[in-house]
Amino acid sequence: MTTTYVFGAGASCDIGYPLASEMGTALLNYMLKSQSPNLRIRAEYLVDTFGESPNIEDLITQMQTTISALKGSHRSEDIVQRQRLGNGLGALRDALGSWFREIRTASSPNYAAFAQEVVQSGDTVITFNYDDSLERELRRAGKWDISQGYGFPLGIIEYPSTVRMLKLHGSINWLVSVFGGAVGGSFFTSPRGSSLGDHPVIHEADLKFLEYEDFQGHTYRSGGAFPCLILPGRTKEFFYDTSFGNEYGQFWDHLWSQASDAVKRCQKIVICGYSLLPVDQRACELLLKRPRKETRVEVVCGGQTERIIDDFRNAGFNSVTSIQRYFKEWVRADKDA
Repeated sequence: MTTTYVFGAGASCDIGYPLASEMGTALLNYMLKSQSPNLRIRAEYLVDTFGESPNIEDLITQMQTTISALKGSHRSEDIVQRQRLGNGLGALRDALGSWFREIRTASSPNYAAFAQEVVQSGDTVITFNYDDSLERELRRAGKWDISQGYGFPLGIIEYPSTVRMLKLHGSINWLVSVFGGAVGGSFFTSPRGSSLGDHPVIHEADLKFLEYEDFQGHTYRSGGAFPCLILPGRTKEFFYDTSFGNEYGQFWDHLWSQASDAVKRCQKIVICGYSLLPVDQRACELLLKRPRKETRVEVVCGGQTERIIDDFRNAGFNSVTSIQRYFKEWVRADKDA
């Protein structure tokens, strides 16, 4: 039986990664204490503008909405505000990457149990989490390889990855390389004319975390780059607004298309710590409308479990159950079964 596992923050919080409800305050505190002057300055501006304890989704939504509203204005004060908010969003994205890299040093026994004992060859993991702790455990279990395992080519040589991981909101170890890392005035665009290339690259430090020593492939070398993440606003923007227009939409569409194929083909879907809120319209479309109605659905989402079960049943699914309410309990029960 092929299974698609869907991961959200509830599956990673025991490692130390934050829930969405906690992220705003914790992220700003991390930035305020950062050794980077840029992050500290941006955090001070955000605290002065939005307060010390903003909801992360409200914060980012308000920033994106204001930037969009000011886009056509030529007033100097509007231009300055738009630049400050844009710099603030960039700082939030950068801080998420560096913050999560610190957290990932913690052990992840539940991820390890899932990788070693639960997920099987042919299964797919769809995750809305940014962290890369799970793929390290999958690699250690011999079930995943970075060359093709993310759903796009990172390695020059393709090695088998019996489990595929689709990170639909991006990953802390993905970098968008601007102009292919060109420096000194030269530049590169992809065959389709994108200044950002066709897919992310990976930094050598992140390869080492995944326990690769002599990887040959699409790695970050030099030049401008930024983390390939979809920020947690209430309206997700699956593109990057550049001076060349909106870019990277095809990359995100390609990942989501693979996720759609996975939920259509599998016999079982397990929702692990993902809240599946109506505001995440694209995710709701993917999980409630794309699978076959006879697909078995198992929900392991803490206090959101019953609501999500009702959502699947109301969408016409015939077999929707919950064995355990929390990921750490479920993974141990499945491991011992």
